[in-house]
Amino acid sequence: MIPQVAHHPRNISQQFGLPVFATPPFEPLQPSRISDRLAPLAFRSSRTFSSPFTPAPLHHAHPIDSHRNGVPADGTSSFGRQYHDPAEHMLRRKTPNGTLAAGYDGTPVQWSSKAPALKHVILPLSASSSPHHAVPIGNAPNDHRERQRSNSLGWNFNSTSNLFGGGNGAGDVRINSDPMNWSNVPPLSFTQHNVLDHLSMQQAATFYPNNGMQIPTVLQPAYQPSPGPTASNDGGLYGPYWPDGKFVPYRPAAFRDTGQHYSNFKPNFNSSFQQPPPDSAGEFLPRSQQQLFNVDPAQAAGGPSFLISDNTPLHDPGLMQFHNSQQIFDGGIYSPFNDGARTPTAQSVNRASNSRFKEKSLSWAHGIYVDLLTYLHQSQKDNRQARQSNGLRPYSKNSIYPKPPRQPASHLTHCDWRGVHPQSADSDSTGSHRESRALLSTPSRTNSFSGWQSSGDFGEARHYRFSNQDVPHYVSPFQTPNPSPSSPLSKARDALDVLTNLCEQSGWSWIDGMLLGGCLAYGLEEYHKALEWYSKILALDSKHVEAMSNLAATLLCLNRREEAEQLWLQSVKLRPSYFEAVEHLIGLLCADHRGNEAVKIIEFVEQKLRLPKPEDIQDYFSETSSNAGRSSSGSMSATSERVVMDYDGDDNAFRSPMGRESDDGSQPGFGSSGFSVPGAENGRILALIHAKGNMLYALGDVEGASKAFEDAVLISAGRSVNGIQGLIRKIVNVLSLDGFATLRTDMRSPMLTPPTSAPLLLPPDKALQTARLVFAKNGELPGLRHIPEGLARRAGVSTTSNSLLSLAKIFQDALSNSSSSQRLSRMPTGVGDILSLYYLSLSLQPSPSTANNVGILLASVQQPASFRPIVPRGSASLPSIPGVVPGSGVALALAYYNYGLNLDSRHAHLYTNLGSLLKDIGQLTAAIKMYEQAVNCDSTFDIALANLANAVKDQGRTSDAINFYRRAVASSPDFAEAVCGLANALNSVCDWAGRGGVVLDGGRQDRWHVDETGMIINAKNNGSGGGWMKRVVDIVAKQLKDGSSWGRGTLQNQTFHQVLQQLEAADTGNRWAPEKKADMQASLSAWSGHRWEGQRVIRLIERAIRRAMHRWYHDKHVKNRELPASCYPRPQLPSSLAVPSAPTVLPFHTFTCPLSAKDIRMISQRNALRISCSTLKAPWMQGPIFPPPSPPAPHLNIGYVSSDFNNHPLAHLMQSVFGMHDPRRAKAYCYATTSSDNSVHRQQIEREAPVFRDVSSWSADKLVQQIVQDGIHILVNLNGYTRGARNEVFAARPAPIQMSFMGFAGTLGAEWCDYILADETAIPPDTLRPWRRNIDLGDQLLDQQSSEDEDWVYSENIIFCRDTFFCCDHAQSEPGKERLSWEDEQTRRWEMRKELFPNLSDDAIILGNFNQLYKIEPTTFRTWLRILDRVPKAILWLLRFPDLGESNLKRTALEWAGEGVASRIWFTDVAPKHQHISRARVCDLFLDTPECNAHTTAADVLWSSTPLLTLPRYKYKMCSRMAASILKGALPKGAEGRKAATELIAKDDDEYEEFAIRLAGSFSYRVHPSGRGEGVGRLGELRKLLYDSRWTCALFDTKRWVSDLEAAYDVAWRKWVLNEGGDIYL
Repeated sequence: MIPQVAHHPRNISQQFGLPVFATPPFEPLQPSRISDRLAPLAFRSSRTFSSPFTPAPLHHAHPIDSHRNGVPADGTSSFGRQYHDPAEHMLRRKTPNGTLAAGYDGTPVQWSSKAPALKHVILPLSASSSPHHAVPIGNAPNDHRERQRSNSLGWNFNSTSNLFGGGNGAGDVRINSDPMNWSNVPPLSFTQHNVLDHLSMQQAATFYPNNGMQIPTVLQPAYQPSPGPTASNDGGLYGPYWPDGKFVPYRPAAFRDTGQHYSNFKPNFNSSFQQPPPDSAGEFLPRSQQQLFNVDPAQAAGGPSFLISDNTPLHDPGLMQFHNSQQIFDGGIYSPFNDGARTPTAQSVNRASNSRFKEKSLSWAHGIYVDLLTYLHQSQKDNRQARQSNGLRPYSKNSIYPKPPRQPASHLTHCDWRGVHPQSADSDSTGSHRESRALLSTPSRTNSFSGWQSSGDFGEARHYRFSNQDVPHYVSPFQTPNPSPSSPLSKARDALDVLTNLCEQSGWSWIDGMLLGGCLAYGLEEYHKALEWYSKILALDSKHVEAMSNLAATLLCLNRREEAEQLWLQSVKLRPSYFEAVEHLIGLLCADHRGNEAVKIIEFVEQKLRLPKPEDIQDYFSETSSNAGRSSSGSMSATSERVVMDYDGDDNAFRSPMGRESDDGSQPGFGSSGFSVPGAENGRILALIHAKGNMLYALGDVEGASKAFEDAVLISAGRSVNGIQGLIRKIVNVLSLDGFATLRTDMRSPMLTPPTSAPLLLPPDKALQTARLVFAKNGELPGLRHIPEGLARRAGVSTTSNSLLSLAKIFQDALSNSSSSQRLSRMPTGVGDILSLYYLSLSLQPSPSTANNVGILLASVQQPASFRPIVPRGSASLPSIPGVVPGSGVALALAYYNYGLNLDSRHAHLYTNLGSLLKDIGQLTAAIKMYEQAVNCDSTFDIALANLANAVKDQGRTSDAINFYRRAVASSPDFAEAVCGLANALNSVCDWAGRGGVVLDGGRQDRWHVDETGMIINAKNNGSGGGWMKRVVDIVAKQLKDGSSWGRGTLQNQTFHQVLQQLEAADTGNRWAPEKKADMQASLSAWSGHRWEGQRVIRLIERAIRRAMHRWYHDKHVKNRELPASCYPRPQLPSSLAVPSAPTVLPFHTFTCPLSAKDIRMISQRNALRISCSTLKAPWMQGPIFPPPSPPAPHLNIGYVSSDFNNHPLAHLMQSVFGMHDPRRAKAYCYATTSSDNSVHRQQIEREAPVFRDVSSWSADKLVQQIVQDGIHILVNLNGYTRGARNEVFAARPAPIQMSFMGFAGTLGAEWCDYILADETAIPPDTLRPWRRNIDLGDQLLDQQSSEDEDWVYSENIIFCRDTFFCCDHAQSEPGKERLSWEDEQTRRWEMRKELFPNLSDDAIILGNFNQLYKIEPTTFRTWLRILDRVPKAILWLLRFPDLGESNLKRTALEWAGEGVASRIWFTDVAPKHQHISRARVCDLFLDTPECNAHTTAADVLWSSTPLLTLPRYKYKMCSRMAASILKGALPKGAEGRKAATELIAKDDDEYEEFAIRLAGSFSYRVHPSGRGEGVGRLGELRKLLYDSRWTCALFDTKRWVSDLEAAYDVAWRKWVLNEGGDIYL
């Protein structure tokens, strides 16, 4: 049995889900996950949940899925109205900008022993995602009128409980007059309202669909971008099984597995039937059905295997009412009991042998049994409610009850039971074994295997029974119409007694009576009696499958599982077509987590039933990609409670013979599914195969699962479509012919040859027409046409829709997932096919979850700048949003999100994804509102919480961000984005409690750790480390290890030869020499199947593109050969290569994370790889390479690409550079990727740069084309991995030479970066990759030999500058006429000191640091405290950067060093740039942060002449060495400057502390009579040295720097033309 969800205590302080809290598969979840968060199951119920504190149940005839939280009877939740199902929170997708999928195993979070997969979480077609009381989505009609009808039945969009949280509580959103503040957002209407209608959109930076990394700014870095689109996993039903393979019982055993059914039954339904209320969903479901209808099994305590309504008169459609007070048949008198019920009594010795009498008795007992089941179910519901109201767990021994057997044929053939035709009795009730099977079987099932996978249609009349009505709900031929006050239990006992007498009189040979008697005994929980009766049947007929299956169910109730299993197995072997035994056996196996065995049972059944066919269609390769839901149907969720018999509302069930024992192919549609079952049974085989697919998926057999889902789809679509590929072609063709062709996107580049097909982009209203257009008869699925109308047909459609979703999901994962386990042997190739599958799925069953997944996919569709979509008339309009082209993928994604929210206004994933898309297109305020709505819908939705945390952090609300991160981690302790985001946020405000640390370089790095109490500990005493910093490092290590397998298996079969041919064509334009070709073949063969295969292929292709451009230049400008562009083809990526994921810790954040050289290098390489792959797969990157520029004439064209040509540190440092170029050597082209802020810095750059282009609204392909047209020789990346970077432009390789400097202090790890500008202090030569040539393909092969080495970082060639590589324009910003004498400078400095610190004593020493506080870590802070302790007259001046860090640092100082030291840490606010530079002179000694140095701040401080003490802590971290380089550039050349460098650049932490104490301790102030203080000591001398040299030193000599840079450009260009490689030393 599956254990109940149990609560185990957890240390709340361990908020990061430390490894000790890992939950093994199928173990109970920790309380922090479930006390306020639901178990992540495959579907969701209504949005109301309660506490899961319930004891474990006994064994039942069906496994009880008891890990769901309970649903109180009143529909309320102790945790508020939460979102449906956290299973959808299980699978994550981490972006920046694009689908970055990682592993997906389908396992619910609380059953997983590992971190949740990073992936799009799928959304189901689940009506349960609709608001409580809503009409199930599975029944949502497609046309407007039917949707309006649905609205009247529960789609209450215009009520106060509207899209934005209703009018009450925290979810209420009010709008005021401020357009940027949301206010009072009206509710959505199903057809008209738009979630964006009342949002005023701000003008924002243009959205670039796949523009490479969106790295957080250097201000307040975050560990990750938003986890971004979340396809949720509220899976609905996966057939009858959970994603882990666990069985969710279908209706109990079959009753229609008969050789005979009755085709002439025409009941006269003349009663008035009430429609069930839409809010009575599933409350009376048995466990088996509650699983299907999303009702907590723990609450459904057993009961009959059908649904009832507690407020609807129930009528049995097969049993008509009679009003005669007494009936006499063949001389037999039926005397009424005192309760008004008449019980048959045998008054003749021959009565027992009278077959007609037995049939009448059987009919009477049948009605009693129906009443018994209804009564038991109602009683258990009442008991459940009572126990829950007292905080107790609902309990029931039974989970299912035998289905009431069908009444004897003689009675079913008449609409009036006042008489019985003898011929009917003679012909239909022979008492044979076969007929007994035809009449009776238990435990029960609906008329179709899939019939219970869909809710009923509220629009159709249904027939109900109700056991405690005051009017006679059913009167048998033996009853009076008077109401009976006796208990249904006593009636059942009476009926059992009558059947016992009759069976005894028959010598226990009357199998019909024995079978029904067994059902009654089972219902009365007299299991031993039921066991005895079923055993008697088997004694008469050892192959009586129904009795065998019923006996197995009885044994299971008696906790005799092994015997039950063997009996079900025997039943399946005897009759593979007896689906009831198959389903129960599968359920038993899955309950024991024996999924493989369950799959084998299904495969056995398939093998036995499969019809031979001329050819086996194996095609499940489709052109696919996308994120979708493997979810299941919402129509399986809440329906009204009612008795639903096999014949309820399904008259056709009586007209279609269903006998399996006589399957002769004569039944309608026999074999149409490809199996030897009648067409009316296609839904059952369909659902069985669908379930197999889900189990295979959960078992990790993705390819097998995809084949199973394909088989399921083809059963419904008809085998004539020739496989999934044929179905997709049919969909595309039909939609195109229907006039949607204009909605295709023209995504061809101007150079694109040949043209490629583009996906068909349809708005929701068009997509909903897909089934109608593809299939005849108004969208009727050919394979389901023989299934009776009603519940069974709808269930088949629902299952088909789910299979389409599952198949699309697998195909999408195959393209977008970096996990090799998700890949198929034949990979799909494009998004168009997946969209086709989605459109069909959505049209079969509209679902907000499907809309969500389509939105995710469409948001990733790129269009070039030339894209001009034709917006169809009549499509839903959305408000115009800056940067969004109407009809584009992004615009349609917004439309689908809006459509989904019209279906379900409390769908957390839709809000989350809409928020992420709004954030991507620059609408941060609106995005935050959407994230808040998502959290209002589900307060524990980890992805929404993490996204909200990231967004509010971008607004500077760090404290709020930390709160949301904490909630996300509490909800999902293994959610990497939340863990790293929280770690980063806490680090940014120096909240180190629980930080722990890592043991790096033998404890020499990250030397001091912080425990849970906030106290410091030596790393050497901390074993292997711990705390949240260790968790972050471990996450990185795992992600990098997993990423190494990306692309493994790519170089196989035809792909191997295609790649080799393309490399050859790009490299030579002809043929390789035999030796070279052999070397290349050998190298690629050696890579195949091994780690790093995908990365090596990508880098080799990129190198070949570089070679092709060089060859084109030489052909045209050296050899004077003019060849067509087709001679220089761009090698294409193998279609099987998906865009890889990037580690959660991004390159910028390695600056402050204690990582090894290899980890830092690989993080950059992984990000570069992702950008390269994404760019090379873009539609506009097909065809030939970009043409090279003409030779310099006379100058080189230098392109500078930056988002920081505004009031930004980079502009402060380089504003004069672009106008200082010697026009004979270089001409600057500035490409500003952000719009102007009208700052003086932007104005100067625009004014002085020879060419300045504002490309802030340009797409990547337009910018690339402009760079090509401008003839750029060298393209410079001034961003690197920082916010606003357009690295995809560099990945496209528009220029022969590309380099990076000033923007990012580290390696880019990219083939699209050729050079880094540096010096030997910033980048020591021994940190470079050993092989330095970097020219041809052979160099790339050699490069890969060192990929596993530990100690190198830089793969780029380095331009080593003579002096510092750092540029600083301060000298140009402060004209020489304002130069002050040394004395005047001292006077000005002292006055400013008194102004800033009026209460500071004259002899105090000011030590300072003006960096953002995230650069401070425990080891450095401990050193500073020790310095303060050793220099009593010193204070430490820090900035509130951010202000939340002040209290944390002061508290830490007090705990670590005491009040005397803590009181000498002074904080001031951050000052404007000019004031910041000016007041830096007040500081006596700047104490740099060794982990990540001051960069621009270091130049500011040195310009103020304040001495700077630094420590290049890491040899391999440029960010840790830049201050030393900058300091050397600020010191004068010569002995004096070198001596000063040795005093200010420490070698380790101990020397850093020693230097600071010596310099500060030997310094004092002498106050002159004038009141001016004059510094005395070595610090004063160093200050004067810096002041005297600042106008002549290399650091502030911008003209010198530009001249050196031009020299570097000249050398680099010459080497490129001459095909020379290596580093450059100026």
